[in-house]
Amino acid sequence: MTLAVAFPVRLGAPLSRVDPRWKLAALVPVAAVAGMLQTLGAASAALIGAFVLAALARLPLRWYLDRIATLAAALALFLALLPFLDHGDEGRWTVGFLSLSPKGLTLAAVLLLKALTVTTVLLAAATTAPMQVHLKALHALGVPGLVVQLSALTLRYLAVVHAEFSRIRIALRVRGYRQRFTPASLRTVGHVTGMLLVRASDQSERVAQALRCRGFDGRFHALTQFQTSVWDVAFFLMVAGTATGLLYWDLLQR
Repeated sequence: MTLAVAFPVRLGAPLSRVDPRWKLAALVPVAAVAGMLQTLGAASAALIGAFVLAALARLPLRWYLDRIATLAAALALFLALLPFLDHGDEGRWTVGFLSLSPKGLTLAAVLLLKALTVTTVLLAAATTAPMQVHLKALHALGVPGLVVQLSALTLRYLAVVHAEFSRIRIALRVRGYRQRFTPASLRTVGHVTGMLLVRASDQSERVAQALRCRGFDGRFHALTQFQTSVWDVAFFLMVAGTATGLLYWDLLQR
């Protein structure tokens, strides 16, 4: 199965030499641990560690910054409100006519750092092996085959659904449609959404039939042969130990 995912695979990166099974077994829990941190110091240290992994993965700088900028823009609206809310501070900071909460600022910073850390770690993992290799590694780690299949099909056909939506959008604009906050526009959006869901359902049926015709048995095959080395185990232990230390430090600071 060809997976149309826009990840620039860096096979020459140092991180790509790690066995994909050990790499995923280390980095996925690290992303989960990063999401559990609640203090500014631990979150900052986690982001530094994520930058080290990004350097080992040799992430393309412009490609990485584009995705980080998209993430920051999506979070900006929510994080910008936190300093102005009441978090039970004993003293608030006054800047002109604004009253800011120190706890709110810290919370916004921690959330931003955690989001950047999780995204960086997952991008570092995703770009150091082809997607079919990662799927085979997940299967080898004992992830249920149904979950792996759903992940693969989701990744593959997000691009198909996006292309279908682009065609519908172009057809609407050619016919003079412009988005406005009016009942007619809302009805059009509803019709387009329904049309997109129906076409996506039809496409999924065709995909399922094509897979059955080709004898797909739920297993993912790749030319890559997994082989554990001492360095793979050392990488796993180092990453797992660092994540455990960060979590313990975070608990002590609370």
